[in-house]
Amino acid sequence: MNFVFDIDDTLYDLMQPFIKAHEEMFADRASVDSTELFIISRKHSDVILEQKYRGLIPSEDAFFERVKRTYQEIGVAVSREETVRFEERYRFWQGHFDVFPFTKMLFDLCVQRKIPIAVLTNGESVCQRRKIHSLRLERWFAPERIFVSEEIGSRKPEVGAFLFVEKQLHYAPEDTWYVGDSYEADMPGAKEAGWHTIWFNHRHRACPDAVSLADIEMQNGWELLDMIREWTAD
Repeated sequence: MNFVFDIDDTLYDLMQPFIKAHEEMFADRASVDSTELFIISRKHSDVILEQKYRGLIPSEDAFFERVKRTYQEIGVAVSREETVRFEERYRFWQGHFDVFPFTKMLFDLCVQRKIPIAVLTNGESVCQRRKIHSLRLERWFAPERIFVSEEIGSRKPEVGAFLFVEKQLHYAPEDTWYVGDSYEADMPGAKEAGWHTIWFNHRHRACPDAVSLADIEMQNGWELLDMIREWTAD
């Protein structure tokens, strides 16, 4: 049994750096629930990343557009200069958070029981490698088991991203599970590759499909830890 994990909002709380930056920059101008604002941000981020990947938006405009559209949706206008400062604070706070507590225990368990694990994440190499270093994922993952979309030339939900990992690690698809928080990015490609899927839906989002592609949906990381502990017991 093999497990491959997403990073952003799967292994650590992606919302906290965003909310910290928001509180420093725009909280006095936006009376909105923090979780709601973060979900709006993620929606726009997914759209903009796809546009950037397809060459429809310049890379240097991507973060600006994400922040601008997020706050535009709640009726707050922000300048480009403000988004530059927002990004600086966002990146700062990203470097000051650790993985979820259950994540540490899960990966320690996998290492102890010699369960093969890997990471597959979307994003630019510089940004994702910075996160990987800040989260100290090297504690559990050898370099050859960490895959970043820009480096492998394919991004989720493209099936090629999953097949690349499968080929590099010699994984049998029927023995491989993908764990991710984003239904749209994580579930379709993994299923098309023939992998099993666990949707870590801790943001309690509604499934966009009438019939979910996830084999298992979990909203609590401790339940995920208990399940993998049970599955891999001697």
